[in-house]
Amino acid sequence: MKKGFTLLELLAVVGLIGLLLVILVPSTIKILDNSIANTMKIQEEEVEEAAIMYLEDFCKTPIDNSKICTLSKTITDGIVYYNGEINLDVLVSNNYIDNITLRDQSCVGKVIISNNEAQAFLKCGDIYTTNGY
Repeated sequence: MKKGFTLLELLAVVGLIGLLLVILVPSTIKILDNSIANTMKIQEEEVEEAAIMYLEDFCKTPIDNSKICTLSKTITDGIVYYNGEINLDVLVSNNYIDNITLRDQSCVGKVIISNNEAQAFLKCGDIYTTNGY
């Protein structure tokens, strides 16, 4: 009696491995894509919170006269609203956030302030936030 596998047995094993790969690879790719999207969403939220802190420090209650608010200001019914755009590098240079990286690529972006509400738009390499940029 010979030792070893027959060609039919080898083909069956290769076929089963191929079937498992067909099932597992797409679900693994989907999990990775979802984790990148979740990471970007978390980073967006952190940048938006940092922009609101920047708004409060530089526009609403300036600590000294050297701080300048670059956002436009409107007053409606006695409420002060700020509108404009803050670049990500301004938040980094003023130590509101650290440099944001994704897959070892530095992120760039901006935060749009509209009626004191912040909306972040980030671009990390070829990956954009869900909001676009």
